[in-house]
Amino acid sequence: MKKNLLLSFLFFCGVVFSTIAQDKKITGKVTAAEDGSGLPGVSIQLKGTAKGVQTDVNGAYSITIPQSDGKLVYSFIGFDTKEIEIGSKSVINVALLTDTKILSEVVVTGTGSAISKKDLAFDVQAISGKNLPNVPSNSIDQALIGKIAGAQISSTGGMPGQPVNIVLRGINTINRGTNPMILIDGVQMGATDLNSIDMTMIDRVEVIQGAAAGTVYGAQGANGVIQLFTKKGKSGKINIDISSGITNSTYLNIGNVRKADKFGFVTDASGNVIGGSNKPLALDPELGSYSENLQFASTDPTVLINKPYGTNLKYYDHFKE
Repeated sequence: MKKNLLLSFLFFCGVVFSTIAQDKKITGKVTAAEDGSGLPGVSIQLKGTAKGVQTDVNGAYSITIPQSDGKLVYSFIGFDTKEIEIGSKSVINVALLTDTKILSEVVVTGTGSAISKKDLAFDVQAISGKNLPNVPSNSIDQALIGKIAGAQISSTGGMPGQPVNIVLRGINTINRGTNPMILIDGVQMGATDLNSIDMTMIDRVEVIQGAAAGTVYGAQGANGVIQLFTKKGKSGKINIDISSGITNSTYLNIGNVRKADKFGFVTDASGNVIGGSNKPLALDPELGSYSENLQFASTDPTVLINKPYGTNLKYYDHFKE
């Protein structure tokens, strides 16, 4: 009985030692082929098995495998996968190349391409270029008036051609303004004045309001985003479109508004307007200006503005001019 136990123990030890003797240790380092820097987290696996390890922060690794021929597979996100025959090697250093094909997997949103409504969970208001000229206007910002739900578009002044103020989300900031982010074919404009853009060049306008603009364009889109897409060449029949327009800026002087034709400046005995030196004013013909300031007794309640122009101070109605 004792003899059988001893033989069994010796057989078990022989099997264990034989198994250990068949294992092989492989060490090495995985680097980037471009600059030779170590790559941490690279997956190293014995092909056809579940046995594998990962590189440390310096790109070094150590793996114990059975003493048999096979291949080690080196894989890392952004790099080409590489297979190395083990053979009799005990040290295997590997340089991985960048996988250029991975660029096809990058998804870019909100820059330079029209957005499909069915692919988004928020509202994108789109205005086709053929609908823009229906509104009598000279610029894109004015053409958008009444076409964007909830948008507040108002002129900053009464002059024709003045820029307008566009508010898509309401006043949501104290010191950064309310102007929306403007992009043309995916490129952000440095200014928010759309007057300089030829409306006939625009094929499509997309507007994103609310918090959804921030999810697509980041913090810069917090006030909403207006993206413009210009027209591009298309295959087919050639069409020539001609358009013209004339803009005339005219003041409406209703009620005969004009400069006063009387004055209350200090004059001498001859009716000439005098300056601070008590001498009559002299006009410099080259500069078109007078030599000194006029005198006006603004604190005297008895001063009357009843002296007619015509001596050394000529009358100019700048409103009329």
